Amino acid sequence: MNTINRIILTGLVLIVVGAGAVPAWSANEVYLKNGRTMTAGSVEWREGSQDYLVVSGDTSVPIPRAQVDHVVVDRPAEFDRAATMVKSRVYGQAIPLLEGIVKKYRMLNWDVEAAKLLAQAYLEAGDAKKGMAAMDVVYATGGGEVPTNLQMLYWKTLAMAKEDDKLRLALDRAIGTGGPDLVCAAYMARGNLFLKLGEEDDALPDFLKVMTLYPNVKAPQPEALFRAAELMDKARDPRGAELRNKLIQEYPGNEFAVKAAAVPKLSSPVAKPATPAAKK
Repeated sequence: MNTINRIILTGLVLIVVGAGAVPAWSANEVYLKNGRTMTAGSVEWREGSQDYLVVSGDTSVPIPRAQVDHVVVDRPAEFDRAATMVKSRVYGQAIPLLEGIVKKYRMLNWDVEAAKLLAQAYLEAGDAKKGMAAMDVVYATGGGEVPTNLQMLYWKTLAMAKEDDKLRLALDRAIGTGGPDLVCAAYMARGNLFLKLGEEDDALPDFLKVMTLYPNVKAPQPEALFRAAELMDKARDPRGAELRNKLIQEYPGNEFAVKAAAVPKLSSPVAKPATPAAKK
């Protein structure tokens, strides 16, 4: 079982926070890019004119999208109900509620938060096409913080669907913006993608980055050691044996340590080459 599958199987718990509404839903505040904050009774996003209609009492003010930083609106009552259904894996009931929120709360942030849950529901239910489409909505709108486990589930789905280009873009995005756990998971996934594509020279640096840049992120270390050792063995690099010994000694009983212990020793190693640069 590789690193992505292992982490996914520990459970997908989403932490979702946001804001949104379309036809005049109750709102709290509209934050403008000039620093002003408008308190509103309701907000409506108008697709045709690409503006927000901000209503306060008897006053209605259209605000062009370009002037709005973000809008904070009341949490839809059905959102928590849908989130509970997703957590309970009742996807058939959750999906219609979430689709409704995505539609009603267009451009008011709750559409993005609902899309995250919708993506999880579709992907967990095995509907790869709709799950990937929901994730496209999340990323196209900025998406804010996307839970690590959801991103990893998305990567796994892209890999299974052979969407290699989209997978590479998603992994590059995670490496550029994520925290240590997400970055390590992305390096491992990208390294394995390179292996699948036969691009071994690009795969090795990604596994080495996990080992050298993030030694305190323990979960991916056994697989990173094993994959790097395999690639070094192919290059007749004696450091492959060193990495296997490290794996066996530091992670006894791990599935990759067991595999490493079964690898026959190399004979006639060549000179030790330079280590690939560990850069993002």
